Amino acid sequence: MKKSWVYFVLLLLCSFSLGAQTPEINDVILKTNGEEMIGKVQSISDNDVHFVYQNESIDYTVKVADIVKITFSSGRIQFFNKFDTKSKPDSDLASHHNKVAVLPFGFIRDQEFSSDQMSSKIQEESYDIFDKYSSGLQFQEPRTTNALLIKAGVQNNNIDGYTMGEICNILGVEFVIQGIVTVQKTNQSNVGSSTTTSKSKGKPYVDSHGHIVGDIFGNGKSKSTSFGVSTNIQNYSTSIRVHIYNDKGNSIFNKDHTSFWNTQDAYKITLKYLAKHSPFYKK
Repeated sequence: MKKSWVYFVLLLLCSFSLGAQTPEINDVILKTNGEEMIGKVQSISDNDVHFVYQNESIDYTVKVADIVKITFSSGRIQFFNKFDTKSKPDSDLASHHNKVAVLPFGFIRDQEFSSDQMSSKIQEESYDIFDKYSSGLQFQEPRTTNALLIKAGVQNNNIDGYTMGEICNILGVEFVIQGIVTVQKTNQSNVGSSTTTSKSKGKPYVDSHGHIVGDIFGNGKSKSTSFGVSTNIQNYSTSIRVHIYNDKGNSIFNKDHTSFWNTQDAYKITLKYLAKHSPFYKK
C-alpha cells in the first residue's frame, strides 16, 4: 500500500511538472500602426478591448478603432475596421477615378521567396514602366503606397484577409497592380572566344632605294597564331504574372508571360511586354 501511495504522488508531481513546461499560447492583437500586443484578451465591447500583456497583470484598454485583427489562442481570427465606403469620405469612388497603385511584387528565386528589398525594387521598376506606357492615368508613388499599407496594418502575412476592393479604398485609387516574378536557374552555356593573327610578306625583294623588303629566311607563306578562352554562363528562366483589379474588387487583367531572354534581369523586358498588353497601354 505504501509503494502504491508513493507511485501515485510521483505520478502527480510529474503531471504538474509537465503542465508547467507546456508553453502558454497567447492572443495577439495587430494594431493599425503595425504594433503587435501579445497576451490575453479579457473582454471586447463595441468600442474597447480589455487586454493583459504576457507575464503581466495590468488591464489595458485598447480602442477597437486602433485594431486591425485579433488572433486568438484558439486559432480563430477576428478582423476589425473594415473600410466603409459609405462613411469614409476619402473612399468615395469618384475621388479614386483614374488613380493607380502598384503593390510590392512577389519575387521567387529558385523556388524560394526573396528579400523585401527585391520586391520593392521590382515594384519601383513596374511603376516606372507602367507610368511610361500609360496615359490619362495618375500613378501613385510606391513610397506613398507602402506607407498607406503600413498605416492600415496591411502586411504580407495578412493581406489575404482583405479584398482588392478594400485595398483600393485604403490606397485611395481606382486600380491596383499586383504581380509575381519567378526566376529559376536552368542550364549553363559554354562560350568560347579565339583570336587569330596572320602575316604574309611574300617573297623578299629590293626596293628602289636598295633596301631588302621581306623575310629573306622565310618561304613567303603566311604565318598564323591563335588562342582561345572558354567561359561558363548561367542561364535563367523568367516568368511574370500580372493582375490588375478595380476598386470594386473585379479583375480586369490577368496575364502571365515567360521571357524569351535567359539573363538574370530578363524580368525588366518581360514587364515592358506585359505593360504593353495591359488595358492601360496607350501608343
